Amino acid sequence: MPSTPLFAPDEFFAQRSPSLAGAAIILIFTGVVAVASAVPYADQSPFEVTPEALVFEVLIGGLIGAAALWTIWTVAVYFLTAIVGGTGSIARTAANIGWASLPLLLRSTISTLTLWVLASTGNAPPITMTQMQPPSWLLLFNVLTGVIGYVWIGYLLTYAIRDARNLDIRRSAGVAGIVIIIPLLNTALSLF
Repeated sequence: MPSTPLFAPDEFFAQRSPSLAGAAIILIFTGVVAVASAVPYADQSPFEVTPEALVFEVLIGGLIGAAALWTIWTVAVYFLTAIVGGTGSIARTAANIGWASLPLLLRSTISTLTLWVLASTGNAPPITMTQMQPPSWLLLFNVLTGVIGYVWIGYLLTYAIRDARNLDIRRSAGVAGIVIIIPLLNTALSLF
């Protein structure tokens, strides 16, 4: 059975050279899926939104979000690993980070599908522009999937960093932990 970055990242990154194109596709889908979670709430917007404009906004918003996330994580990993003695190209680092972000795609898909199912059954919780806070059960669900997703990404990043920047596993895990702690804390603290 071929290795996968989701369940066998050590083997995956050791046996393959993940492509930048594949990483870009993963992150663009992640961004588009995440932004698409707002589609059920388009009718609550104070502005008139046509279906065409909504599709455009989802695609552009997803692309911008994906590019920003990828750039920030790649630059952070590259510089942090340089401090602790890492060597290797920034292109390989970017490709590995994109592939290690697969759990974020799964997490975004689960959250978006949950909202879409709730909306299609008429059970979507109302969210006003001034409130911008989902009901507590949905918030807890999002936090739980977010924490699981970011811990999983940290695990995958450890091996992605080790492969891309030629570091030992301990230093790779330390850098992965530093990079993941901000989104992880942001997700966990959204309960308060």
